[in-house]
Order: sequence, then C-alpha cells, then structure tokens
Amino acid sequence: MDTCKLSPLPSNSIFVEFAGHAAFFGSVNYERKIFNIKSFYLTGRAGVGYGRFFGYSILSVPVIITGVLRVFRKISYEIGAGVSLMRIGNLSSQSGSNWSYKNDIAPTALIGIRVQSKSGFLFRADFTPIYTNFNNDDTQKNLYPFFGISLGYGFGVK
Repeated sequence: MDTCKLSPLPSNSIFVEFAGHAAFFGSVNYERKIFNIKSFYLTGRAGVGYGRFFGYSILSVPVIITGVLRVFRKISYEIGAGVSLMRIGNLSSQSGSNWSYKNDIAPTALIGIRVQSKSGFLFRADFTPIYTNFNNDDTQKNLYPFFGISLGYGFGVK
C-alpha cells in the first residue's frame, strides 16, 4: 500500500496575495489548473491590485503561468513567469497634489512553496521579482526583489 498517494487538488483557486506581483500592496487573484500529469501541473492566473504608498499610486494586473510540482501530499514547489500590467502614478514633489502616470508591462517571475489541501485551504510563500521603473521618466528599469504571501481557497476537485 502506498501511504504517500497524492489525492487530487482543486482545479480553481481564489486567493489574496500580500505584496508579491502587485508590488507594495497585494492583489486578489483567480487561478485555474490548465493540465496535470501525475505530481506536476500547470496553472494560469490573473489578478488585480491597487494601492497608494509613499507618493506612488499603482494599479497592477498580474498574469502568470506557473508550474507546480507536488513533493508530499499538500506541499508543492512552484516556479512561474508572466507579466504585471501596471499603471504607475507619481505624486509631484513640487506641488504635492499633481499626479503623473505611465503604463508599463513589467516582466515578473515566482519561485516558492505552496501548501494546498483537497478541502480547499491554500497558502503560498514566494519570491516574486518584478522588472520595472516606478518613476515616470523613461530611465532604465530595475529588478525589484519582492516577496509574496498568499491565502485563499481552492474549489472544483476532479
């Protein structure tokens, strides 16, 4: 008898990611399992996040493909890549009331750990770097080493 038999995981998840791909603020996300082969599955996700922080206003829409490798019952490693569609606003330091905005398609990635049960509970902890420029000038982009923590619920077990 195989005591480590992997039970099926939910096909859909809804979760809140704190910080992560939406930079400083976090995002609300929907994720769907695209396909799976034994202990590996591929997911696609999209979300939206917004916030103001230290003179920045950021609207972010992360769109990411993730490969998930289950290593033990509820525990998996995950690695993925995608983009975060961003609308970045900067508060003018001179007047303090004028905002200037720019749009950016910021490449992003993730690597981390996922805990997900068949009953629905979802926890994720990921390193989520973003390659962007938060200033409204068109100077060189930088790699920002963000981290994200996610809590959510999975549904639709097949």
